[in-house]
Amino acid sequence: MKPLHLILLAATLALLPGASAAEHPKADPNAVVVCGNARFTVLTPRLIRMEWSQDGRFEDRATLTFVNRETKVPDFNVRESKKRLTLITSALRLTYLKDDGPFTADNLEVAFRIGKKEVAWHPGMEDSLNLMGTARTLDGADGDRLKEPLEQGILSRSGWAVVDDSQRHVLTPDSSAWGRWVAPRPEGERQDLYIFAYGHDYRQALADYALVAGRAPMPPRYTFGYWWSRYWQYSDNEFVDLVQKLRSLDIPIDVLIVDMDWHETWGLRKNDPTLDEYGQRVGWTGYTWQKQLFPSPQNFLRWTDREQLKTALNLHPASGIQPNEEVYDAFAREYGWTEPGKGIPFHIDEQKWADTYFKCVLEPMERLGVDFWWLDWQQWKESRFTPGLSNTFWLNHTFFEHARLAHPAQRPFIYHRWGGLGSHRYPLAFSGDTYATWQMLAYLPYFTATASNVNYGYWGHDIGGHMFHRNQQATDPELYTRWLQYGVFTPIFKTHATKDSRIERCIWMFPDYLFTMRDAIRLRYTLAPYIYNAARQNYDTGVGICRPMYYDSPEEEEAYRARGQYMFGDDILATAVTEPVDSVTGLARCTVWFPAGRWYDCATGAMHEGNRRDTLHYTLAENPWYLRAGSIVPMNPPTVRNLQQPCDTLVLEFIPGADGELDYYEDDGNSTAYTEGQYATTHILQRQSEQGIRVLIGARRGSYDGAPARRSYELRFPAQFPPAKVRIGKRELPYSRFPEAGTWSYDPYTLAPVIHTGEVACSEPLAVELQFAPQDLARQKELYGKSGIFRRCLALTVEFKAEQGRQEPYIMLPTEYLTVSQTPNFIVEEPTRAAEHLRAYEQNKAQLLEQVDSLPYIGAAFKERLKAQLSDLE
Repeated sequence: MKPLHLILLAATLALLPGASAAEHPKADPNAVVVCGNARFTVLTPRLIRMEWSQDGRFEDRATLTFVNRETKVPDFNVRESKKRLTLITSALRLTYLKDDGPFTADNLEVAFRIGKKEVAWHPGMEDSLNLMGTARTLDGADGDRLKEPLEQGILSRSGWAVVDDSQRHVLTPDSSAWGRWVAPRPEGERQDLYIFAYGHDYRQALADYALVAGRAPMPPRYTFGYWWSRYWQYSDNEFVDLVQKLRSLDIPIDVLIVDMDWHETWGLRKNDPTLDEYGQRVGWTGYTWQKQLFPSPQNFLRWTDREQLKTALNLHPASGIQPNEEVYDAFAREYGWTEPGKGIPFHIDEQKWADTYFKCVLEPMERLGVDFWWLDWQQWKESRFTPGLSNTFWLNHTFFEHARLAHPAQRPFIYHRWGGLGSHRYPLAFSGDTYATWQMLAYLPYFTATASNVNYGYWGHDIGGHMFHRNQQATDPELYTRWLQYGVFTPIFKTHATKDSRIERCIWMFPDYLFTMRDAIRLRYTLAPYIYNAARQNYDTGVGICRPMYYDSPEEEEAYRARGQYMFGDDILATAVTEPVDSVTGLARCTVWFPAGRWYDCATGAMHEGNRRDTLHYTLAENPWYLRAGSIVPMNPPTVRNLQQPCDTLVLEFIPGADGELDYYEDDGNSTAYTEGQYATTHILQRQSEQGIRVLIGARRGSYDGAPARRSYELRFPAQFPPAKVRIGKRELPYSRFPEAGTWSYDPYTLAPVIHTGEVACSEPLAVELQFAPQDLARQKELYGKSGIFRRCLALTVEFKAEQGRQEPYIMLPTEYLTVSQTPNFIVEEPTRAAEHLRAYEQNKAQLLEQVDSLPYIGAAFKERLKAQLSDLE
């Protein structure tokens, strides 16, 4: 694993030309070769722009896709004769047979090698092995049956991918506050092609795509928290009650979405065919607060601010500004509308209309306290005024730019749909209205990861599914639980559903599942520092938080078959359980392909060998995710309930099985100062030896506004015996049964020594050493999988007592079972006797499994469950 400080340095050097605030769409003249009506621009050794125009004029303005062409000019040679132009870089050879006509298979070829194999591309070739990108929406999807298919991306197993930018609109600089505005391509026949000839070096292709198409900005840190959303007719006091319920159950939350009922809907009915003059359902578009539900919008937004809730409102802007809107008169005056009483049509691609829209309609609500907008464009795909312009893309561009201009010191972002290549510059995204089915959940890992092939990494899905089929009667709590567990490992963690009384999203309505659901939400907050590190990596390298398995294993066929999983950042392998648990064993299957290396199962404590596909089994309480051996995972303590406030404790989890290192990234979480170098990294190193484990936490490098001078560390080492000694520097720490600053404790349910440093200076390095008894180091592997058994016993004990209690409530559970289930408690009380307690555990578990079938007072079904869950992790 490459340390983050090296990633940052390499990325800064690689992306420097496109990293400044001003983009440079005109290429360095030294990178350009003109040959008659053709022009070739060498952007990198493997990325060539190929233009042909009927009139011999070429385009130097930015397009919606490509905004920076002033890259460092790579070395290349040009050979030219009367009939042929040959352009050679270190990676490819372009041959053009001089011709006044457009590019064809007869006059243009790009050849390069993948390993020992030579590959040639010609115009018109079908890229049948393209690894795809993403789609505008998953509306109406159920599994892989999509109404809108995935678009092609810039990665392909063919080794090449071509982006045809010929029809995409350009961005013309002007003197307005916007700085540039959309314009059509000049008239006349023209071609504008970009060939990405990267073989299977997918990461480099993405880095170079970010170089020429722009970086994906970092969203504010709070966007990685829990988003509450549901399309329902909530009033302000109902939102208060809902948030109070979340707080009472100790459920974290950062974002509150208010769907379209915040505004007047003018009598909207589900089956009402009445349409307005723009062909939309009356009431779907609206900007006038619904005072019956929100008597004082200002007070409501003051309340959300006091509760540290970032608030968004849903917008459907297709019907423009209707006469019955409160903003109509102000908009009409500012815009110069000459037809009073008539609706003002939606025209976001006209600069004056856009200026008036933001000034008169949205900015007043932003001043009240609306933090961002959920831009829910579902209507016609292309502008009615600018032919071929994607309404979705241009809405995203204008809303994002408005946010940037209105609050230049804050990170701009919106919540919207995919609008085509280049959309990654305007995070964040939502996937649309999917069905709440197991097959839909099974498809989402593939969809989520594949979007990274066009650097569109910040997807949010409606956790739990958006809508029901007619035959679905009620929310399936098991499916909802598994969706929440999977959602932990998606970029945006948002529950949502349509206005359907059969659907429930309040987790307290499922008391038998409540704590497992809450565990998923809390895990999301625990992992927030790791996720934030991955967001910075996306900004620097163009590789999304969720990325397919073939980025790291491009020559492994299994990496392409493993569509139900992906890498979540560099070190977490994420998947989803997509079938119900067996009614007898209480276990559900999950098939996972493990790439090279070793992988620690965070649900069970097992260690899985790489280069193999395994079918594993999990209880409903177990959320499977896997960490690379040797990885160091930055985490929040379990007390964090909000990502808007800095946390004074950093948890570091050191995964066994290998040495490791990490650069922990931090910034202020909200401003754009990170783009100007105002951030900090802390290098952390773990080394294992025959004596034990040594951890070095370096002095923090860099700084930012609000950077803490001191912090506490909590260092966790799962699947390790209790150490004989623990030192910080030269100071030996005492063992404490309960966590206290300046001590070490032991978590028996993860078999982890836990070191509590207390406050230390961030500017000073810190050395921590764990010494183990030699026999414990030699037997460390014996601990794998035991924590899973310990945690399963927590639920099994309750069931066991209920089973036995129906016939004989007075007798104790079998001694063999109690010895197994109580092992964690024995260890935590006597850590020096851990090996002895574990030997007793092994003996008693073996005896128990032999005797299960003959145990009295319990039924056959529970006996099968007991055997299955206690032996599954062997």
